[in-house]
Amino acid sequence: MPRLSPGLLRYAHISNPLLRLLLPVCRDVESARNELRWLQDHAQRLAPPSHSSQTWQTRLQVMVRQRATGKPLQYILGTEYFGDLEIVCRPGVLIPRQDTAASVAHLAQILQSSDSLPSRLRVLDLCTGTGCIPLLLDHLLSHSRDPPELQLLGVDVSQKCVDLAEENKARCQARYTEFARADVIAGGSSQAPSLLALLQDRASPQWDVLTSNPPYISSHAFVHTTARSVRKFEPKLALVPPPAGVSEIPADGDLFYPKLLDVADHVQTQVALFEVADLSQALRVASLVRDKGSWEGVEIWRDEPGAKDDSFAHVAQTMGDLRILGRGNGRSVVCWRDQGATWLGRT
Repeated sequence: MPRLSPGLLRYAHISNPLLRLLLPVCRDVESARNELRWLQDHAQRLAPPSHSSQTWQTRLQVMVRQRATGKPLQYILGTEYFGDLEIVCRPGVLIPRQDTAASVAHLAQILQSSDSLPSRLRVLDLCTGTGCIPLLLDHLLSHSRDPPELQLLGVDVSQKCVDLAEENKARCQARYTEFARADVIAGGSSQAPSLLALLQDRASPQWDVLTSNPPYISSHAFVHTTARSVRKFEPKLALVPPPAGVSEIPADGDLFYPKLLDVADHVQTQVALFEVADLSQALRVASLVRDKGSWEGVEIWRDEPGAKDDSFAHVAQTMGDLRILGRGNGRSVVCWRDQGATWLGRT
């Protein structure tokens, strides 16, 4: 990362000493000014009306110093937008990302335009974190022109995540979403029940759509390429799969995907959407889908899946007829079979 010039730092300090503190983490003056404005608004909202301006100014200074250490802005402000929803964020739970929201919204848009959806659509979201994915699907699908009867279930191994997801459910006034604690990885070290035991207890044999933003960062990438603020402040449990001992998977960041595909088979999923880190991982996961032999089709969505397709000859050569949709980095792997092909318009 390039160093900031002394002249730029002096300019920021003269403008506002708090701006100078934010500049190293924001990297440019405009971004630092925006963050300072958001933090000031937040400090003023939190200050009791009867208190003097010194109260919110003191709070603002504390927030700016927290941000200067690299603490994510979302943890300081307490929320982050995910599509149209404002999602509560807290330390210990992964912060929702806008590129995830873009994939989820694109999936919802395709499903909304389908004339062949079942009268009852069941969506299972694994590694749900804040609950943002099922809550956005609930919001978008329930407000479509002719919405199906919806049932959405978000599952996470962390009770802290489940509790926060429940809070977000109330905040978003979601009517069709529930949350539960369970371990997606069979034989995991957590005290949570296994996912299949949870689904059996709930008499839930079939889930039409399966979504997941699982831990997908390899242990090597976490140390060497993951942003320092992410390593320091966001939960490693939600970023890096747990150690699995000897594995046939070449990258330990891929650990969850074979299990997710097994779950999808078990619950007879028709459409699955898995978030990935980048195009290289997307290609590996797409290969896993094809090797599984139980899916009719698979494609990769980029950060902006609704944008015009990009052409990458080397991908076509290595993956045959695999389609890569949109603009940006590889973000999601989408696969389908049976009725799902019709729902997605892939017949």
